Amino acid sequence: MSGMDAGTQRATADTARTAWIDFARGLGVILVVYGHVLGGLVRPGIFPDGAVARWMDYTLYTFHMPLFFFLAGLNVQHSLRRGARSFLTSKLWTIAYPYVLWSLIQGGITMLLARDANIPIHPGDLAAIWYRPIAQFWFLYALMICHVFAVLVPSRTVLITLALAGLGVFLALPIRPDLALTLHHLPFYVAGIYGTRVVAEWRPFGWSSPVVIGIAFAAAVALGGQLSGMDANGLASLPACVLGIAGTVGLCKLLAPTRHRWLAAAGVASMTIYVLHILAGSGVRIIMLKLHIPPLPWVYLLAGTVAGVVLPLIAHAILRRLNLLAVFGLAPLASRKPQTAAITPRVATSDQAPA
Repeated sequence: MSGMDAGTQRATADTARTAWIDFARGLGVILVVYGHVLGGLVRPGIFPDGAVARWMDYTLYTFHMPLFFFLAGLNVQHSLRRGARSFLTSKLWTIAYPYVLWSLIQGGITMLLARDANIPIHPGDLAAIWYRPIAQFWFLYALMICHVFAVLVPSRTVLITLALAGLGVFLALPIRPDLALTLHHLPFYVAGIYGTRVVAEWRPFGWSSPVVIGIAFAAAVALGGQLSGMDANGLASLPACVLGIAGTVGLCKLLAPTRHRWLAAAGVASMTIYVLHILAGSGVRIIMLKLHIPPLPWVYLLAGTVAGVVLPLIAHAILRRLNLLAVFGLAPLASRKPQTAAITPRVATSDQAPA
């Protein structure tokens, strides 16, 4: 075997080992879009607020946001090797900046379309984004807090203890504002930080692994939903959360990188999809209603989900071609220093996605 052949095989193996993260981000962000479109249809009564909607909503929210925090933690230790200052500076650009920018953009557009918005936005809401996130942007706020914790608390024991204690506090809260969700998701972020090696080395035993995990997940969802009163963030829902994350990781590790490039593309553009999907999905709903298209629940759900994914993907491609992704906080600033390989592929670092 020639050296070139060996090098090519190693590169192919490395791609296969890391592409699953793009798949997981892609799958996760599609579920986010689906869940938000569903909620946007239930509020005005287009999709019936019955058992089907409630169980779909509960199932999604047991694990799809913890999944993103878990994925975000996977690359933290590698990134911190560049130094705490460099780490936080990069997060200010790729997390804090898009949080402020897109909160103002989405909030401003929502105010202009107040008559058609399910949840109206007022000027006071935009003025309060410094401490009270609007809509889906709570995730970026909470993720930035997690990154700061990773820098301020370098001790593994202390960070794990604080994460578990925070989860206990969250579960005891009678009322849970959006920012309190940070306490619920911090343990999954920490699990990503310290579980990087285990996750990288885990190889599912064929398709039987995700199938078995999927069956266990379905059982955990059914039981957790009953015991928690459909509280996706409740204690009884934690088994479904862990199994949902494990099943997603196992499934994505089995997907062939060359056959599912569309899903990897969604993963690479997951930040763009995340910040734009509400505008895209809600916009399609509003247009369909104004065109007097019959409010068929599943048609609207499918149209909103497709628009919430595809339209941001198109926007991402256009902005990339114009070299404007970084300007809008959708990609890190170009670095002059070469970086060593991390657990994530070069084309999809953790700074390029909401994870």
